[in-house]
Amino acid sequence: MQEIKELNNLLNKYVDEGFFPGIQWQININNKQYSGKYGFNNIETKEDVYENSIYRIWSMTKPIVAVVALKLIEQNKINFNDPINKYLPEFNNLKVINKENGNINDVRKLINIPNIKDLLLHTAGFSYNMLDDPIGLEYEKIKLFHSDSTSLEEEIKKLAKIPLLFEPKTKWRYSVSMDVLGRIIEIVKNNSLQNILQEEIFNPLEMHETNFSIPKNSEYRLMESYAYDTSKSELINYYP
Repeated sequence: MQEIKELNNLLNKYVDEGFFPGIQWQININNKQYSGKYGFNNIETKEDVYENSIYRIWSMTKPIVAVVALKLIEQNKINFNDPINKYLPEFNNLKVINKENGNINDVRKLINIPNIKDLLLHTAGFSYNMLDDPIGLEYEKIKLFHSDSTSLEEEIKKLAKIPLLFEPKTKWRYSVSMDVLGRIIEIVKNNSLQNILQEEIFNPLEMHETNFSIPKNSEYRLMESYAYDTSKSELINYYP
């Protein structure tokens, strides 16, 4: 099909120009399947993209966690307006910095504790390690969510000691709020987030290869993660 050829040409140029290591796509329509792949699973070893390459979904975990939260809301087990300290008392003394670009130790009391709706909307006042604001920089300083051996409970307790960037509901900021929501889900369901997502989402939808870990015999299929370095105009390995 000419359209498929055109699509391949359109996508492949981004690999050839060095913006992506490899690309894989699939379209299901009218009971037919169209697919294509191009480039490398690993730039260093020149391994081609596999038919069954495994990809890190990164922040696409967020909508999956949100679906579980919405199911709990439907079941009246949590409510949009529930303050987060109803489930996480470690946030009882949560503060907010006086100026978004100010000193992290210059804080004041909150007018409102963030609620579950704020977590879903990213209006809770949290930040992200990758963002260049005082709170995001502090997350990075304490290596928040850097470890692969600590529990979500441990990480959220670290987070609770850091003030918010702004008063909840007053602004939007892409943030770690969904991690906080994930911890609330763990408490309500009395289970680990990994098990909850497996039981509530992955198993029913037959997402058999979506998980928090990869079997040893499938590690070779994992697409290496790269970031585009604008200063060097090249891809660098995210996990060198």
